[in-house]
Amino acid sequence: MANPSPAPIQGPPSLQALQRILAAGPPEPEAMERVLAGLESERRLEHAWLLLKQARLDPGLWGGFQARLKAAADLSRIRRMSRWQNDPDRRQLRLRFELLAPACAHHPAGLAALLGRTLMAAGLPVAMGLEKSPRPALQLGHPLPLQVEGRCEWADVSLLEPAGTPLEALPERINAHAPEGLRILECLQVPTYASPVAELCRRAHWRWSCPAAWLDSARERIGAFLRSDRFETLRSAKIGGQKGAKRVDIRPLLEQCRWEDAELLFETRIAPGEAANPLKLLAAILGQEGPIPGLVRTRVELGEDPRLARADAFEPKLHNMYEDAVLLDSGGSIRIVDDDDDDPVRLG
Repeated sequence: MANPSPAPIQGPPSLQALQRILAAGPPEPEAMERVLAGLESERRLEHAWLLLKQARLDPGLWGGFQARLKAAADLSRIRRMSRWQNDPDRRQLRLRFELLAPACAHHPAGLAALLGRTLMAAGLPVAMGLEKSPRPALQLGHPLPLQVEGRCEWADVSLLEPAGTPLEALPERINAHAPEGLRILECLQVPTYASPVAELCRRAHWRWSCPAAWLDSARERIGAFLRSDRFETLRSAKIGGQKGAKRVDIRPLLEQCRWEDAELLFETRIAPGEAANPLKLLAAILGQEGPIPGLVRTRVELGEDPRLARADAFEPKLHNMYEDAVLLDSGGSIRIVDDDDDDPVRLG
């Protein structure tokens, strides 16, 4: 008996045929050949291998099919590596989404997998990454602390081809397949050479709803923190190659702090080498050792992308590639002459 198949995918017929096979049992040789041929023609071999791995099938019953599919998927990945950067069909989407409970309980790798499965279930032609182990070509923005909700998060995803749905209609299409706590707010198309969204995150905005029992003490401690020039706390670190703790000044890490009734609003910078966890910062300021409830990241600011200002450095390459593709597809006559011939090579 096969394990339960993954959630149904609204996508190419080849993947739907594979899911029917996964639900029915090991395929006959002829059916296996038809499915493999369909997966190859629709460029879904790597997607199929990912589905097969997620299904956790019995190797004794599915070993032959698994071996064939893995070999075909590996070859597909190698072929894609040579044309990935200049693939004219590839598209890059930037997703803005909301992450609430229970979805915010996922660590970044788990969240990326969850988002990838959601996009594939919605039938988007999500590209696989170039790693040996197949996974969607998807990158998250600056990570959230576990159990913290985010009202405006970011992710980039690569598509093999256009999604087939207008950008403004994509959120509704995706959200129909999204799990509880995950909701796509907006889909934007960016050039394939754009900087990854994680590199563009510059500032995080936070809102902390202070529990009523903590409010008086929290106001006093936050006030003392804001009036201070330095606020030191112990942080784990390696000292002389050994694990230890050192005192660090966290005063510069919280910016624009202010109270609005029982809510504390503040900002934190996002920069290379800075990994300030607002939960730990609040715990240190408040003198709390337990969990800090009520923290929400309201939005993440993105900076200007320096690559977009250099679009001319990429456009000529794309222009020539499109010209080559048109020439090859048109079957234009090409006359190649010997090296001794003084006449140039003529195209047309």
